[in-house]
Amino acid sequence: MKTLTGGQRTVLILTTIPMIAVGIGGAIGTYANAASVLHRKETALGVVAAGEGATLVAALVMIVVTMLGQPAPHTVRAALWLLPLAASTMGLAIAPSVTESVVYALTPLAMTASAEGISFLARRIVVHRTGIDIEAQRKNAATMRRLAYHRARADRHPRKRVRKRSTLRVWRLMNHVGDGDAQLGSGLVQIQRDRLTEGANAALAAMLDTPPALPEPTADQPVRRDAEPEPAPEPDDFDDIVGTALIVAAPELGHAPAAPPLLGRDTLHPTFDLHVSREPALSPTEPLTHAHREPAPEPPREPEGDPGADDREQQIAELAARLRTGERLTKSSAAEILGVSPATAGRRLRDARVRAGDGTGFYP
Repeated sequence: MKTLTGGQRTVLILTTIPMIAVGIGGAIGTYANAASVLHRKETALGVVAAGEGATLVAALVMIVVTMLGQPAPHTVRAALWLLPLAASTMGLAIAPSVTESVVYALTPLAMTASAEGISFLARRIVVHRTGIDIEAQRKNAATMRRLAYHRARADRHPRKRVRKRSTLRVWRLMNHVGDGDAQLGSGLVQIQRDRLTEGANAALAAMLDTPPALPEPTADQPVRRDAEPEPAPEPDDFDDIVGTALIVAAPELGHAPAAPPLLGRDTLHPTFDLHVSREPALSPTEPLTHAHREPAPEPPREPEGDPGADDREQQIAELAARLRTGERLTKSSAAEILGVSPATAGRRLRDARVRAGDGTGFYP
């Protein structure tokens, strides 16, 4: 809590003395005016007590309440103006002439000015010492209550005209929110001051910040890119398939010299009645049970059934025609085209390649 300095106290005393003198002078003038007309001192004293005296009482109450840090009641504030107004009315009534009526009416207002001035100084002293303006808080609280009431009525009142009036009243009340609140004003100013400080700091940082040094340019060097691995060719020949199967089945023979192909590509001839034996391959460590083997029985037919000679010729001719047009066929694609098993499709594709290349070994 702040305290008044010696200089402040001196100024307040020197300021309050003329206000008190003005109030006393107004009371004396009112007494003299009433006594000159009524010719009775007691009656004149009653007029002064009813006007300036009552005003003095209201002023003293307001000063004491303000010094205690409390808002002045509305009755006291109204009395500071209504009582001098009553005294002025009495002066107009007892004045013998128009000129004197003006003097008699204005004389009681001196006490009102004196009381208002002294109460205002008392309130400023309290605000200076405590930092709280009780009167401003009272006004703001009343404004906020009216604002809340009219806002609710503007939203929920059943009559459209009433809602419209309350909406307009809300906008008018918004203009009075925060009047006389020094703390609110200082808080808003502090917020704007902080924003201006941050903006100035950002602007100065952008202007005075030194950009980082760029690296020295170097000679252009070719960028090496690893070559993408080529996909492994899909085995589309029966010999390659059989060789791969033998290597997987007997890994211990992986270092053995490569065996010659079962069927030479250059010596293939169109044979339509050739059947491939599907007997299991024997490991070198297995003994032979007999030297001369009996002819192998005819292999069983495919589950889907082996077509006749005419169907086989049609299938080979269809595959050969596709190969002559440049279409690349594999065992899987041929099986899908002919609707047979992959093994049968492989044999048909091999015969079709021989027929398409006229026995030259050229496979499109």
